[in-house]
Amino acid sequence: METDIPTISVCVTTYQHVAYIRQCLESVLSQIFDGTLEVLVGDDGSIDGTRPLVDALALSDSRVRPFHHHSNLGPTGNLSFLVARARGHLIAHLDGDDFWLPGKLAAQLLVFNEDPRVVAVYCNANVVGATGEKLGIFNEGLPAQVGMQELLRRGNFLNHSSLVYRASARDAVLGIDKPFIDYRLHFRLLFHGNLAYVDKPLVGYRWRSAGSMVKTMPSAVYEGHLDAFLEAIAAGAQTSDVRVAIGRFWGKLMMQSIASGQWSCVRAWGRRITAEPAFEFSLTDLMAESILAFPRALASWWRRRHGSSVYFP
Repeated sequence: METDIPTISVCVTTYQHVAYIRQCLESVLSQIFDGTLEVLVGDDGSIDGTRPLVDALALSDSRVRPFHHHSNLGPTGNLSFLVARARGHLIAHLDGDDFWLPGKLAAQLLVFNEDPRVVAVYCNANVVGATGEKLGIFNEGLPAQVGMQELLRRGNFLNHSSLVYRASARDAVLGIDKPFIDYRLHFRLLFHGNLAYVDKPLVGYRWRSAGSMVKTMPSAVYEGHLDAFLEAIAAGAQTSDVRVAIGRFWGKLMMQSIASGQWSCVRAWGRRITAEPAFEFSLTDLMAESILAFPRALASWWRRRHGSSVYFP
């Protein structure tokens, strides 16, 4: 029956999050809004005590539906598994080491109810450390609606754990047959309708936790950016905007690789970028962006050291 369909399905992906998963799930279950929810928790083979915590919460609250994977699916495989089983009219994503603040779902539901053209709603987030200490805010100065140009020129500035979207657009996730990053997902959701943004910090985002893809799967992160750019081009993005996006991406990739001593990675990805005809990004462009990367990185470091609390963009 229609009344049995939850308003929102929350897809929580977790792996080795024993220190965080209780706070994560309780922050979802305590949300107050006009509707109902189900919480699907995909544990990707944790052996640190995450699993019994999830099971205990499921026993105390029937809204929690745990799924324990015997073999590791990886972050995106785990997420896709949950999205395929979500029953709600809306689907939300949440990483197991992040958490929500009071009023998060209510604020986003208001946007959906006011504008049927909106397919996904994001919000701002507090950036926190391992023990929950506040480090800053995720972003600032964003418009109420985010378009293709904004995504390309600003980079990956939307918080994944803040995302809620209409279930009718779930193929934005399920239509991807390999590991992907949230940046690519933002573009794919944009193809279904408008992206809206609530400028309030209603998420706690754990900064560079041990399971972060940037740390554990950097090549998959880089590959995901290139896939996102190619999909944007196929959707008719302006060449000038794509070039800006690639330049920003290359600068960050180069600085991260140099910092970790992976010079061969710099050469390999540089060749990948300049060899892709659709990018129209020459070796000269690559060299110019390489030169600019150093002062940009220094400026970012300087801002952080001297009071700036904004992490993205």
